[in-house]
Amino acid sequence: MAIHRPYDPVYYNLPSIPPIDYSDPNAISTLFVSGLPDDVKPREIHNLFRHRPGFDYCQLKYTGRGNQVVAFATFVNHPSAIAALHALNGVKFDPQTGSTLHIELARSNSRRKNKPGPGAYVVIDKRSTATKDDQQSSDDGDSETEEPSEPNKDASTKSDEETAGDPENTEDAENVKVGTG
Repeated sequence: MAIHRPYDPVYYNLPSIPPIDYSDPNAISTLFVSGLPDDVKPREIHNLFRHRPGFDYCQLKYTGRGNQVVAFATFVNHPSAIAALHALNGVKFDPQTGSTLHIELARSNSRRKNKPGPGAYVVIDKRSTATKDDQQSSDDGDSETEEPSEPNKDASTKSDEETAGDPENTEDAENVKVGTG
């Protein structure tokens, strides 16, 4: 005879979690979010996605085109990303400004940037780098370029201690700000 278990409303009313898709580990699991207001905060993007099943982390990126801002939300798998896309695409984000979210799959999966310390989100600010680079190149008189080095070049093998004390390598510290969840 089978044992009949009592009804548990908490167990039966849990939100459905998309099944883990082991078939294609290279499937896109990052969402591209546009339509955000200029004054959006990283915490707002994090709070928008954090209760979605499978959410991993997000990045807020100021593009350098005026105050235009976009976000990337990364999930642990493709079905989780698709579920969040369907749930949030077209949602009015800011009733005051009328900003409506436009969400689509990103062209590729985001790679989490190495960052000092723990945090749930990353801010990439490209607005101030163009003016700072112009000022640095005109002030120091060196003929070297201010472009970041390629990952395979020998110059990129500096340790974190060397780059932290190097006054010419302050670009990363100024561009990436880490927030705590």
